[in-house]
Amino acid sequence: MYKHINQHKFDQTLPNLPIDYHPQIIEFFDKHGVLLTQTPLGKIDYPRPQNHQAEYLAIYCDGELCFFSESDKILLNRLGNLAQSLLIN
Repeated sequence: MYKHINQHKFDQTLPNLPIDYHPQIIEFFDKHGVLLTQTPLGKIDYPRPQNHQAEYLAIYCDGELCFFSESDKILLNRLGNLAQSLLIN
């Protein structure tokens, strides 16, 4: 999966998710696979060793890539409206 994402050119023109959007499934990934999944039925956590260093972090909302960072560089961030929505609600 990492090689596929690493070779992908991120479309920086993708819009933020709508402010009233409430994802049903949120998934966090690193190069080893799923870190955490949040669904209406609850949260599933896949722990990593305490000294684990992720090369990248990808966040999917309902199967759509919404955030991607590699090391200290954010390459894609469509979550701005979700953060605002959390503050408003």
